[in-house]
Amino acid sequence: MSDVFSSVTGLQKGLLSDQIYVLIKAMIKDATLHPGEQLVESQLARKLEVSQAPVRDALKRLSHEGLVTHIRHQGNFVARYSDEEVEQAKVARAALESLAGSLTCGRLDDATRRRLSGLIDEMHTAAHDLRLGEFRELDFAFHRAVIEASGNGYLPRMWDIIEPSLRSMHVLGDPHFPGDWVQVADWHRSLLDVLEGSDPAAAAELFRAHAAGTLLVPTDQDEASE
Repeated sequence: MSDVFSSVTGLQKGLLSDQIYVLIKAMIKDATLHPGEQLVESQLARKLEVSQAPVRDALKRLSHEGLVTHIRHQGNFVARYSDEEVEQAKVARAALESLAGSLTCGRLDDATRRRLSGLIDEMHTAAHDLRLGEFRELDFAFHRAVIEASGNGYLPRMWDIIEPSLRSMHVLGDPHFPGDWVQVADWHRSLLDVLEGSDPAAAAELFRAHAAGTLLVPTDQDEASE
């Protein structure tokens, strides 16, 4: 296990398991802890200067969310996924976001519109400053806000099920994305524009393409103009 926990100080009294859960989850999300890396209860407890009980509770929660894998007689490991599982996650996300785009189109209230626009502005700033961890959280917040605005109470619950896997697999907001992060922020402005329109089918298709990562695939028209 890496030594990233040696510099952690200042855990507060109270629900230590909650604090340890948040700490480890953040390290998995920003790739400080790598897929397949072992998380040893006794070592974590010693580095964090706590007993093993809150560490165990935190790891159980992370295992339930799919961010940690528990292997009997071997221990806990940061979850790793096969290429097939990553593709399955992309398909599930694309279907969910396509539906959310369709349902949300034309029904944004002023508060949600301001929130989404504000998130995009913050994404641009984070992209310019290369604060990619912050950008990733803003990205998740944008898509969560759209799903909540859909008016369908089941969609946020479905998002809660797949979000941990999206984070762990870096299906959304991949920290190793080699492209232009400012352009990614611009894509979200296009998503907001289509939501403010009156064409649910167009919204569904744009959100599906965004989630599937196909917005950069040239269209026939683009190829003809080259």
